[in-house]
Amino acid sequence: MNCANSFCIYQLKGKCMIENISIDYLGMCAECIYPDMDEEILRQAKLKLLKKYEEQDKE
Repeated sequence: MNCANSFCIYQLKGKCMIENISIDYLGMCAECIYPDMDEEILRQAKLKLLKKYEEQDKE
């Protein structure tokens, strides 16, 4: 099954590794699990992306 949620631990290369999933009342996968991320790693990733987009805007 295709999956667009690249943050879920069950998504690999655009596919869900679970054979059967449940959809909640919002239309979201009920089995979706987000990995815990260290705040410092997340902050660094955000700054890296922000810098990338700022450089693209200068071009």
